[in-house]
Amino acid sequence: MVESLREFVSRFRMVGMVLGLGALAVPVQAAHRSSDAVKAFNKTLGRGINLGDLLEAPYEGAWGIELDTADLSRIAAKGFRSVRIPIRWDGKGDDKDHTFERALRTSPYTVDPRFFARVDAVVEQARRAHLAIVLNDHHHDSLFRDFENEAPRFLAIWEQIAEHYRNLPTDSVAFEILNEPNGQVTSDRWNRLLDTTLRIIRSSNPTRPVVVGTANWGGPGGLGLLELPDDTNLILTVHDYAPMTFTYQGASWIDPIYPTGVTWGTTLDRRAARDGADAIASFAKDADIPVLMGEFGTTVVGDSVSRSLWAATKARLYEQRGFSWAWWDYKEPEMGLYRPGKNDWDEHLLGALFSSDTSVLSLGDPPAQEMDLIVNGQFDGSAGWHLVQIDSGKGTFRTDSGYAITSVLENPLREAWAVEICQKNMVLLPGRSYEVSLVAWADTITNIDMWVGHGAEPWDTYGTSGDFHLRTTRRSFSWGFEMAAGDSLGEVCINLGTRKAQIRVDSVKLMLSKEVGLRERPRVEPNIRQVGPHLVAEGRKPREEWLVDMRGARICQLMWRPSVNGWLADLRRAPSGRILFLEHRGIRVLRCD
Repeated sequence: MVESLREFVSRFRMVGMVLGLGALAVPVQAAHRSSDAVKAFNKTLGRGINLGDLLEAPYEGAWGIELDTADLSRIAAKGFRSVRIPIRWDGKGDDKDHTFERALRTSPYTVDPRFFARVDAVVEQARRAHLAIVLNDHHHDSLFRDFENEAPRFLAIWEQIAEHYRNLPTDSVAFEILNEPNGQVTSDRWNRLLDTTLRIIRSSNPTRPVVVGTANWGGPGGLGLLELPDDTNLILTVHDYAPMTFTYQGASWIDPIYPTGVTWGTTLDRRAARDGADAIASFAKDADIPVLMGEFGTTVVGDSVSRSLWAATKARLYEQRGFSWAWWDYKEPEMGLYRPGKNDWDEHLLGALFSSDTSVLSLGDPPAQEMDLIVNGQFDGSAGWHLVQIDSGKGTFRTDSGYAITSVLENPLREAWAVEICQKNMVLLPGRSYEVSLVAWADTITNIDMWVGHGAEPWDTYGTSGDFHLRTTRRSFSWGFEMAAGDSLGEVCINLGTRKAQIRVDSVKLMLSKEVGLRERPRVEPNIRQVGPHLVAEGRKPREEWLVDMRGARICQLMWRPSVNGWLADLRRAPSGRILFLEHRGIRVLRCD
């Protein structure tokens, strides 16, 4: 018989496998083969959708939407084959009472029967609609903030979930252990926690499909640091929001908010999408594990041509490689496919997701390039570059034999940008495409990334690379982005990651391309700035009607009135002394009396 939960926690405390603070050696991939049953289940998942902002909210309705009895049948009627159900077991209440803890905060960490009943009802609705299901643990914030004390509670919750749902069919219901491990759940800790949780699940669900993701927010950059347990019924999940400057433009939860007006679809864009899918497929082939792209999606403020092309390209890339996928999201206000207020779907985007047209994958000829904006990309000395150390990060930077030698010595907050090398004062042109490339390697397995943005407050982001997985041999990396507006104070930074490592960098380039993006451009939004107690907009009337807080909650409605050169909105109705943001644009607003 498998050990009890208490014995699990005690044993792993003693050897430091879950709760210990010591570093692991470089992960070694476990040798295993996936069962035919789990591969068949992943095909059953097929084309799916996430039920975001519902059971994953701190309490149901906290984020402005609720699940109704028609939702699951509505999803099935549109042709989706599965739903991923994000669940905050760390939250409060059910659909009627928001006051009780969903799981006790003290031992034995009992999951409240009322919340189990609520999840049961959603599961039953999905099963009646003949949808395959992925149940997960989403937004387990207490674990991310306080791993040492919260890990026993997390394990206890999973023991109860596994026992409660042990009789659900294994050909239509999967468990996903943890959404987007981050914070104190580092890659080393995640490998330990993943193995322990899986053992607990297996004591009551020996053949249940179990979905496992990557640390560092669930993206492909964590693949190289993931150690898969030796289990034949696992599914790998990866989240894909690349490039975030396009997919997250205008998103209220990003600070500073990414500018709107960013398009997608250049040759560089599509090549980066292909390369990203290939990297995931290569890992999955080596590990012999099926893949669920558990989240991918864009905010609704992007132009429809770009959004549809991005969605179609990503979905066809996944399907060609045998991945299942789940769009983010169903009816979440900023990224949803279904609009509850209008009671309809975004049919244009739905058509892109369900299309069988693979011509979107054609790359065409590579774009011609005009100039390289990087100074001293071959590191003939350190001219043009400077070392930046942020939030107690410590590192070194020197050059030797035509490449940079950088070291991460300390990174207590484990942020990739705590130690970086940067160049400032670049002139970035509006409506133009750029390709960034470099060669890099390290003395141990680690991840780095790159950022291009405004080199001063509010640090607007124009392009992010995603993680580059470094090994001890030289590897080339490239990515691209497009500028919506120009900037004469552009900056490029190479973020050196969270692990203590010595990293070598060579041949850095930031190439201006002659490719200018999509033929159909989004409308140009009016320039808006704060002048004393007013917002001033030039040109046409702005579409932004609300000031929102950091979570996107609407705080104060704006009343625009014509002025000599445009439009004015009075800020004196806004809460005094509170920093707010202009919806969709991310402009910070502070009331001035």
